Amino acid sequence: MFRLAKFGFVYYNAVAKKRMATSLPPRAAARQPRAEGSEGLQSLQAAFRILDELSNADGLMGLTDLAAALGELKPRVYRHLSTMKSLGIVVQDERSGRYGLGGKLFALGDAALEQFDLRSIAAPYLTRLRDQTRQTALLSVPVNGEPIVVSCVEYRDRVSISSRPGNRPPPHCSSQGRIALAFTDEPARKRILGRRLTAFTSRSNTSRTAIEERLQLIRERLYEEANDEVRIGVTALSAPVFRDDDELAGILSIVGTSAEIGVPAGKMFIASLQRLAGALSAEMGSRLYYERNTMR
Repeated sequence: MFRLAKFGFVYYNAVAKKRMATSLPPRAAARQPRAEGSEGLQSLQAAFRILDELSNADGLMGLTDLAAALGELKPRVYRHLSTMKSLGIVVQDERSGRYGLGGKLFALGDAALEQFDLRSIAAPYLTRLRDQTRQTALLSVPVNGEPIVVSCVEYRDRVSISSRPGNRPPPHCSSQGRIALAFTDEPARKRILGRRLTAFTSRSNTSRTAIEERLQLIRERLYEEANDEVRIGVTALSAPVFRDDDELAGILSIVGTSAEIGVPAGKMFIASLQRLAGALSAEMGSRLYYERNTMR
């Protein structure tokens, strides 16, 4: 249904452009659609790049630092920031002049989560994952190659390790982050791994070469674990969730103590996680887990 509608839109849009071209003077017909479309797309891309940098910053960012991170001229970045500020998407500290994310984004984020089908579809799978493993179960979604937690189901029979919706596990040294990196496009992967990779513990993986090798392993075995990389004594085990054959839609995870999950992770935990991630993927139109014979 989606693809038919998409192709139908492209066809009718092309017909409309052709008719418009015949009614315009030759120069206008050649120039107008390209100029308007190109400029609008570039502005949209620039806005999302700014939001991405602000969301990954430890605090507010100044114009100079933001322009340097984006590789753009300061006047261009300032123009985008001014527009985004007027819309409430970013805010500017009056004393320092530095920029941060605006309150409008939180309202949009809440609305997006309420409308996000994957969260409701995955809810019973998260509950089953929690009950089978007796660990906290998480659902994350990839955004520009990085994971954001959208659901958390805690195991409450004892002290549990949790992660709130909205948390962003580090892309380089978390199991969710490396799965998101493994299945994103190459430009996003290079952009993320080109940053300064922070070591949260002595066991955090910050070697770009080692991470690239790990990503290839993830694509082959369809799961990843991170032991003591974000916090000593904590292990996270994750598996990708696909839709439409091989498109990454989400990431199922369990998080608990390293003593309980094991280092490396116990086979029971891996089997339960992959079985449920595969079943959820199948519900969303992907049988990749079945084709890889991991549904044991």
